[in-house]
Amino acid sequence: MSHREIEVVRLLAEGRSNRAIAESLYLSEATVKTHLVRVHRKLRVDNRAAAVSAAVRRGLLELT
Repeated sequence: MSHREIEVVRLLAEGRSNRAIAESLYLSEATVKTHLVRVHRKLRVDNRAAAVSAAVRRGLLELT
């Protein structure tokens, strides 16, 4: 996954909405949605919670 996709998942793990992620990363909501589609495809998941869980299991994200 790209650095930006990992950033999006990190903010997802914090419980942020697409709008909040977009504001934090200075992106449009459409761009955030595109990143999430790619994240879901790469991690082979179909929802936000599963994406965070898969990222943690694969060592892409650490929850503290």
